[in-house]
Amino acid sequence: MIAAGVVALMLPPSFWSWAKDGVMVGMEWLRGLGAGWFFAAFAILPAIGAPVSPFAIGAGSLFGPTMGLPMVLLLAGLAMAASMTISYGLARYILRPWVERLLAYLGYKVPQVPPGKAALFVFLVRMTPGAPYVFQSFLLGLAEVPFRIYLAVSWLVATTNVSLMIVFGDAIMQGRGMVAMAAVVGVVVLVLGVRFARKRLAARVEPAPLPPGAALEGRTGDA
Repeated sequence: MIAAGVVALMLPPSFWSWAKDGVMVGMEWLRGLGAGWFFAAFAILPAIGAPVSPFAIGAGSLFGPTMGLPMVLLLAGLAMAASMTISYGLARYILRPWVERLLAYLGYKVPQVPPGKAALFVFLVRMTPGAPYVFQSFLLGLAEVPFRIYLAVSWLVATTNVSLMIVFGDAIMQGRGMVAMAAVVGVVVLVLGVRFARKRLAARVEPAPLPPGAALEGRTGDA
């Protein structure tokens, strides 16, 4: 990142003008396709492995000027709910054998949810650092967490983060530095709050009730 920053500072202003024009042309092309196609892709592609952040950062800058930021946030929330539903259905009912083999190959074990701990379990999985969004959804679907609990907790956690990214992307394109900074501060506060909550919740969970195969493990150890 430092090397990239040094190279960026050495580039002539004409390059940045050209890059900005290219970005604006690309945004106009995407905007011309319509919000329906964009948010349909927002719902489907992350459910099968695409990263969420490009959709979240781009949504506000693409459609905020035409639709208004509140409508963009609403549509993004609906897209996230649809994406989580698709991932859950694929993992639990449709592609279960293939998903189990994929996760086993990647070093993950299918967890067993302790009775009465479904909401806490979903929260801890969603807040596990490093685990891709789609793998989290697949693990929760394979663990057969009740769908209503899965969707409610997952949607609340993920949509909060996505909303902050949408506000950040829109503020950057609008040149509103203070709003962008506030969004960044919100993300930092959210991350720190989640880390604190994870530690407190982990301290309250007794290790005895968990069976030996219940650990959620990755290549680098216990997640």
